[in-house]
Amino acid sequence: MRTENLSQHCKRSFRIHKQLGRDFIVAVMFDKMVMAGVGLICGSLALDMRRHKLVKEIVGYGRSEGNLKLAKKKRIIDSYFLREADFPAGVDFLMMGTPVETIVPLTQAFLPKLEAGLIVSDVGSVKGEIVRGMEKLLPKKVSFVAGHPIAGSEQWGAQAARPNLFVRHRTVLTPTKRTDQNALRKVVKLWRKVGADVEIMHPDVHDRVLGVISHLPHVLVYALVNALERSHLKGVDLNSYCAGGFKDFTRIASSRPELWRDICLMNRKALGRSLRDYIKYLEQLNGWIQSGKGSRLEREFAKAFAARAQIP
Repeated sequence: MRTENLSQHCKRSFRIHKQLGRDFIVAVMFDKMVMAGVGLICGSLALDMRRHKLVKEIVGYGRSEGNLKLAKKKRIIDSYFLREADFPAGVDFLMMGTPVETIVPLTQAFLPKLEAGLIVSDVGSVKGEIVRGMEKLLPKKVSFVAGHPIAGSEQWGAQAARPNLFVRHRTVLTPTKRTDQNALRKVVKLWRKVGADVEIMHPDVHDRVLGVISHLPHVLVYALVNALERSHLKGVDLNSYCAGGFKDFTRIASSRPELWRDICLMNRKALGRSLRDYIKYLEQLNGWIQSGKGSRLEREFAKAFAARAQIP
């Protein structure tokens, strides 16, 4: 993105924030919503929407009937369907919480059943490709507001859903010039009602940011755990020596592999840039270690120590 375009985007984002702030006092209410993918994020959102009386009826969709039955038992959803052709009538809000590579094709499968005035949103952690695909797919009668609540964990499924997950966590919305402003205001109000701090961001900027702070760390952790498996010491069980530090650092390696495979591939451009920079830095660190430059290493570690203290 060129500098002048990013500057224009920031000015536009400021105007949107001011406008959205004025309208927040109006309550949000949906008659019927479909949650496609009832896991940690969408399940938690459904619980909060029900608790705040923001929706009258919630219908779940997914591939695992066992997960949907559990969601119904926990009162996350009121009912569910398993076939795209059974998308119910009267839906005014569709939240897409399925893996990122399925969001556009699954919406396409729902398309014949989407009624005029319906709002579609999503919670995918990659935005650029999804936004471009959805804007190309959806007719003018259906609005799309792309979003990403930054409140995930390595847990998944309806059993992981819990209330207040989004309180004091950021939810990034990535509207474009084509985004309907009334739909955007509704989605902003929804996320604020469940406690999230809403931020407006360009889709490509989002992908660059998340490529650094989320997607890169997942790749590094998967690689670190696999490196441990490849480090064979005769007669030594390395796993038995993994204490708190290693377990804390590698927690996110318990995330679903197929989900992160697709995130990495969909955000390959931004992630590739981050990986190349990181590999170059690792080689630099290794050079200082091998040449015995302890003072240089200490300065780098001290810099990281200070930077980590600034993270809320």
